[in-house]
Amino acid sequence: MTPASPASLKDHANYEFVRAKYLLLGCQGVGMTALGEILLSAGHQVAGMDQSLEPPHTTSNPWSDDQVRLLPWSGAALKSGPFDICVTSPAVSRDTPIVKQLLREGVAVMSLHECLAYVFAENDQLCVAGSHGKSTTSAMLAWILESAGLAPGFFVGAKQAGFECSGRTAGNGTVVLESCEYQSSFCHFSPRLAVITGLERDHFDCYPNTSAEDSAFRQFVARIPTDGCLVYRKECQRTAGIAHATACRTTTFSLKDSTAEWFAADIRCHGWRTHFRLLRPAAQSIDVDLSAVGEHNVANALAAMAAAAEYGVDANSAVEALSRFPGIQRRFELCGHYQDMTLIDDYAHHPTAVRATLTTARKVFAQSRILAVFEPHQIIRTRALFQDFVQALTLADEVLLLPVFPAREQVTHLECCRLSGELVRQLNNNAVKSFLFANLDQVVSRIDHSGRPDDVILTMGAGRTNLIHDQLTRRLRRHSVA
Repeated sequence: MTPASPASLKDHANYEFVRAKYLLLGCQGVGMTALGEILLSAGHQVAGMDQSLEPPHTTSNPWSDDQVRLLPWSGAALKSGPFDICVTSPAVSRDTPIVKQLLREGVAVMSLHECLAYVFAENDQLCVAGSHGKSTTSAMLAWILESAGLAPGFFVGAKQAGFECSGRTAGNGTVVLESCEYQSSFCHFSPRLAVITGLERDHFDCYPNTSAEDSAFRQFVARIPTDGCLVYRKECQRTAGIAHATACRTTTFSLKDSTAEWFAADIRCHGWRTHFRLLRPAAQSIDVDLSAVGEHNVANALAAMAAAAEYGVDANSAVEALSRFPGIQRRFELCGHYQDMTLIDDYAHHPTAVRATLTTARKVFAQSRILAVFEPHQIIRTRALFQDFVQALTLADEVLLLPVFPAREQVTHLECCRLSGELVRQLNNNAVKSFLFANLDQVVSRIDHSGRPDDVILTMGAGRTNLIHDQLTRRLRRHSVA
């Protein structure tokens, strides 16, 4: 894949970066929301379309009336333009009729990451990539830099509590970019510094094997200049192999290898916080009180601190900032309480993330029953990692499973139900009480009738499971009014 250069976009007859009119297709995605915020803050006009969203605005609409126009998903709605630029989310194909219509009308069409690359072409790009923890590590890094007075721009695939947004501009300064490997999207970026949090097999729909996946990461790392830096997790053999071939300087972090430049020892979870000792060569150890829970977040914090150090933020300042880190949405997020049950939501949709989230829940709620509500994401991923999902979900006391969410896949609803049904059978065979539900309403009814005080309702998935908390909250309000 050859990223489009800024010049080629600028040469387009209808392209004008200053005060351009943008149309975002697939605007409900978290990445598109962040891009919309960036464009709006830069003074552009923004309209959005999404097949799952029809005006008038729904409660899931991320923008208010005075910021963006939401248009129906139809070619007729394009008459409200004209638009200079159309940006497509990864879920929107170039073969979509609306995209074809825009191209016929001479509108410049680009991908999300292609647009970000142009918007931030003049910025120092700090790119965070890897299979897990990209959003949290990016948010931690942005928070550390902000606390140090560097006022970074950022693009993060989740809303940040400390900034109340997912994306913002940065003038000519530094920008933190969450960098997704899907279809080599991150190869549009030009990182001065890159972080790789670790690698595992994922995105089976565009990478047929490990070699193809590693090749994409090697292309990404090759974009770092020789005077730049790569920060990577030392115990990850795949990442280490990629790092050893790079021409730029490297620095390492680890939870297991004490020879890493940034190492965490004596990790202990206390309530909703995590404590550990930060060890670095030829430096005094520092006691860290991290405002996030779980060992996976310790790894994210190490990566963020190591990256921030490359921009002049000393370790003590980074540690102090992370003690106040406010977190991001959908990452072990406390969503309230319902009938004395605790509601937690997490974006986990890979077996490793599911396992980490359930392990964290066990530590935080040691005496509680854990009810895991899970919506598998993609048929191809669920089949490829089927046994890993079974093993991860056995950490729950009860599993409430939804049909597979078929993102970007042409499959029937029956196929989605059958594969989730196979997961339910395997879990029950492993003595984990599990149930298959057709929709969110059925899950809510199960919780309403079978949940006990002190239970933890843990929703996981990259799809719609977070909406369950809204439904329970609305029920609670109705009961209160009655």
